Amino acid sequence: MKTVTLSLTVLAALAGVSLAQAPAMAPISNWTYYNHASTAGEGYLRGQAAAVQAVGQANYLNSLAAVNYADAYRRQIENNNLYVKTYIANREEVYKYRERYTRTPLTKEQWQEFSQNALPDRLTSDQYSNGKLVWPHILRMDAYKPLRERIDVLAAKRSPEDSGDGSPTQREIASLVDTMKIMLRQNINSLSSSQFGDSKWFLTCLDYEMKHTLEHTPAVAGTASQPLPASDASVSQATIN
Repeated sequence: MKTVTLSLTVLAALAGVSLAQAPAMAPISNWTYYNHASTAGEGYLRGQAAAVQAVGQANYLNSLAAVNYADAYRRQIENNNLYVKTYIANREEVYKYRERYTRTPLTKEQWQEFSQNALPDRLTSDQYSNGKLVWPHILRMDAYKPLRERIDVLAAKRSPEDSGDGSPTQREIASLVDTMKIMLRQNINSLSSSQFGDSKWFLTCLDYEMKHTLEHTPAVAGTASQPLPASDASVSQATIN
């Protein structure tokens, strides 16, 4: 018993020194009891100590796991926060970029002006007057003669009732103009760029002109002399006498 008591005292002292010197989060010791001689009492006490040590190590590892989990969860929250902030910041940058470089939408007045400017010109009085067309020199060539003569006939017989977009005369002239454009495109190699452009533009303006309704021409007032008043007649007669 004295030996056992002395052994326990030494073990307690050694344990106290070990606990006093060990850090708060000491690593787990892998020391084994194999190939170590001891008494029955020492073996019992070492077994009890190992059981207590196992419980402590389990609690220690569980606490480390809890700390690691809490730290991982905190970092997950921070990452989610950072993701949301980065996403919003990127959207703001995209909006700023679009606001800076995107063209401003046209107003209604600008659209109307743009549409008006995009329309072809109407034929001038030098090109079309009193139902007679003055063709460009390229379109006076014999290859266009049948189409040109038919358009001249239709343009000369236009009337307020048979004119405007959708009228029989307009639809036939539009078909003839399209045919002339096709022929003009086929002969593009034999024309200069200005000749081709002027001729095509004339046909485009001609087609646009035929879509307008022909207005009634007001009758010219007669120029017959009116009878003079009685006073003016007497003065004239006295002058003659």
